[in-house]
Amino acid sequence: MRVVFAHDHIFKKDSAGNFYTAGSFNNEVWKRYLIHFDEIIVTARLDKKEVDNNNKYNDFNLPKTSFIPIPSLSGPLAQFKNRTYAANKIKETLENSDALIARLPSEIGNLAIEIAEEMGKPYAVEVVACVWDALWNYGSIQAKIYAPLATYKMKRLVKKAPYAIYVTNSFLQNRYPCSGKTQNISNVEIQQTLDSSLLNRLNKIENSKQLCKIGMIGNLNNRIKGWDVALRALAILDKNNIDFEFHILGDGDNAQWVNLANDLGIIHKINFHGVLPGGEPVLKWLDNIDLYMQPSFQEGLPRAVIEAMSRACPVAGSTVGGIPELVDKRCLHKPGDYKGLSQILTDIMLDLDSAKYLAKQNYEESKKYKKEILDERRSEFFSFFVKRFNNK
Repeated sequence: MRVVFAHDHIFKKDSAGNFYTAGSFNNEVWKRYLIHFDEIIVTARLDKKEVDNNNKYNDFNLPKTSFIPIPSLSGPLAQFKNRTYAANKIKETLENSDALIARLPSEIGNLAIEIAEEMGKPYAVEVVACVWDALWNYGSIQAKIYAPLATYKMKRLVKKAPYAIYVTNSFLQNRYPCSGKTQNISNVEIQQTLDSSLLNRLNKIENSKQLCKIGMIGNLNNRIKGWDVALRALAILDKNNIDFEFHILGDGDNAQWVNLANDLGIIHKINFHGVLPGGEPVLKWLDNIDLYMQPSFQEGLPRAVIEAMSRACPVAGSTVGGIPELVDKRCLHKPGDYKGLSQILTDIMLDLDSAKYLAKQNYEESKKYKKEILDERRSEFFSFFVKRFNNK
């Protein structure tokens, strides 16, 4: 049984023709689907620039996985230029497959659903973020104009989907309700939680005069992660003579953030670490961070927040998406409120008892996202999905 996976994620390719992914899409993700399907064909975008992996990106090389590049459909010009070719490519792929899984929001996912319906192919949607937040909260004028239409389209597609997985417990379900069979299954899973992580964190806090290493993970080209909010909040800390180091892990061009940090007078406090493969390398990086922040303008259920919590790291974040389902309410700020974020960071950094409380609370919360718990939910959902369309 062959399944097509459709999303706007950007894959990378080296000179030898090998494919790679950045961020959360690693081979462990594809294994989740291969438990239930014989083969998975990924349709997504491809970066035009070749890369030298050098162990920075995730390999895409599992048996029974393949990749079909689809041109970008993001923006009116791309829709005009590429939609016909993209539609033909998706249709050709679906003709030789049994079902579709479309991850939303994504323009490729939207188009794939429309084609699957026309062809009578079974499909399921994965709802991982809010398109309104992405386009309206921190978009260009063009994005804000498109936001109502994109939101309407996503609501319509999710509403009539026969099967839907949500990564949140309630936020996305309320924004994008579905009439079909649904299940909440985070796309972030923790392989294991180690009590030693909590003990090490508590000892580290106990022996500190002040927490000072602040971390953040995300693509530097993705402005909705709130990089400017983070830097402006840290500039306030600097003016208040609160010592800190800002450590950034992520792919992309850092030029605009270097310029902003220079303008704010804090460039000497910033450390760019590039990218690391997902999994243990990222977790070890988080072990060296005292405090994690996620001042996003749009999220589903952020992987980096859950991973930081699994290492008993205190976390501050915005109120968007599923972040409030994870983070203590005292550590939440409104999107774009850098002054509020600065105060939260100050309170955690200078109040070590509060930091220890948050470390314990976050570690316990992360246990809800252990692999075995989510595997059981996913297995029940996809077993039902496969059984139903096999009986047609």
